[in-house]
Amino acid sequence: MPALMTHRYDPVVGSCRNVCSLPYDQALRVIDQLRRCLRPRLKPDYLEARLTTEDWLIRDAGKALDRDLNHRPVYFFLGDFSWFADPSRPATLLIALEDVEPDSMTFTLGDSMTIARKPDRRVYTLEEMIRSFIDAAPLAGFGFCDTGGPQAQFVEVQVWDKSAVIHASTI
Repeated sequence: MPALMTHRYDPVVGSCRNVCSLPYDQALRVIDQLRRCLRPRLKPDYLEARLTTEDWLIRDAGKALDRDLNHRPVYFFLGDFSWFADPSRPATLLIALEDVEPDSMTFTLGDSMTIARKPDRRVYTLEEMIRSFIDAAPLAGFGFCDTGGPQAQFVEVQVWDKSAVIHASTI
């Protein structure tokens, strides 16, 4: 299992931010600006889909972690995704997985927006992810580093306690 997780962000905006944490009108303006300037493929209903996905994540991650979650997560990739240029998120924060409390994170086997639309959707705890690496079959085809370019499949990490990553050691 990779020892690192990667957060991509725009240094002008700052790290560990979530557009869905903004008031709706402000979030919509941010998404529209991204669509016009850097990410033209963002669909018109992106914000609604993102909010619906996060409602599912909050509910199911809360069950998996056996605690109430009442805020939006910070998103990471499992592994080192610091190599491939992303104009919308040019800065990278690498954090050692061991520096984040296990009950502060959950995982999805792929982008949560895609996973949320599947009938067998689920979130995984750290313990469940470790078991998935022991039985490598569930993770066949997943990338954990982008030195060769973007990865078709990746594991997404949702961190539920922003202070957990702010106080973690950065690599």
